[in-house]
Order: sequence, then structure tokens, then C-alpha cells
Amino acid sequence: MFSVAAAVSVVLVFTGAANGEPATATVAPSIQEVTGQGTDACPSMSLCLYQDHNLNADKPARIWIFPVSEERQDFSLREHDAANRPSSGYLNAPGLGWAAYLFPDYTCGFDGSRDAEAIQFHGGRQLNDLDGVNGRAKRYGYFYKNGKWSKTQEWGITEQTLYLNDRAGCISTGSYSSTSELRPPIDGDM
Repeated sequence: MFSVAAAVSVVLVFTGAANGEPATATVAPSIQEVTGQGTDACPSMSLCLYQDHNLNADKPARIWIFPVSEERQDFSLREHDAANRPSSGYLNAPGLGWAAYLFPDYTCGFDGSRDAEAIQFHGGRQLNDLDGVNGRAKRYGYFYKNGKWSKTQEWGITEQTLYLNDRAGCISTGSYSSTSELRPPIDGDM
């Protein structure tokens, strides 16, 4: 059982980039908010982020719903009630071909000279706690790869255990192919 509350947000959908064309942005659906618990409260083809651990198992609480479609959609949570609130999540999509990413800051992706980190949801993935989850992190420092340390400090991607409980700033959803740039190659360990 759940109830629905309206939510408004500005979201960008990137189209064209997969075909070698310049990416263009269009407005995507808004973030829906419901009150409920468990996977049954999460609509098909949606990433649901839950206010409490274990998908709100102890009591009905807020769930923020992000639609998943073929195109990549970025949802900035800047000035949105869902910012820095989710404690668990579930991607209700078929196991293959769909992905969603949770970034703790208000920028989706790993662009620029800045620390960045993200955890990935693939179809059917349920995270009862957003702390202690392996994900990709962009860091500045020395990297260890193929038995050698880099000689200079540089920006690079590493895999780390991330602690994103109550740290949600940007969400990306889409098909596996439209979100490929959100899975940059690993540059090594730090």
C-alpha cells in the first residue's frame, strides 16, 4: 500500500550521442514520491530510493521514483526534498540491459577535475543499505596497476567501498548502452 505525492524537478535526457551525433537535452519525467515499503511499491521500469533502510521494512515511509527508459536521464536533486535522504534502493527493471547510478553530489558523471563517486544498480538489484557498497570513484593521487605505481599524481578511476547512505545528489537512469560513459575503465588501486 502506498500514497502518491506530486514532485517537480528539472531533468535532462541526452539523445543522439550514442549515434555519434552531438548530445541534445530534453526535459524528462519528474520524480514521483509515494509512501510505502518493499519492492511491491516500486513500479516497473523504475529506480526507487527509499527513505529508510531495508526498503522501508519497519514502516511505510517515503519512496522517490525515477523512471527508466531507453535514453539516459539525469535527475539533479539540488533543492529537491529527496536530496541526501535515501537509505536503500531497488531497480525494478529486467536483469539485462538497464542501469541506474547514484552520485552523492549534484553532478551526474565523472567529468571534470573533481572527486566523484557512484554506485550502480542493474536490473533487479536491491540494496538494503547504501553504505558499504562497491562502486567507482574518481580520485586524485597515485594509482597501482599491473604491478606498478604511477610516477605522478593524476585524476583516475578506482573501485572502492562507498558510503552513500543519506548522500544522494544526482541520479542517472537508462539503458545499459545509453549509460556506458558512467562506467569508465578502472585506472588502478590507490
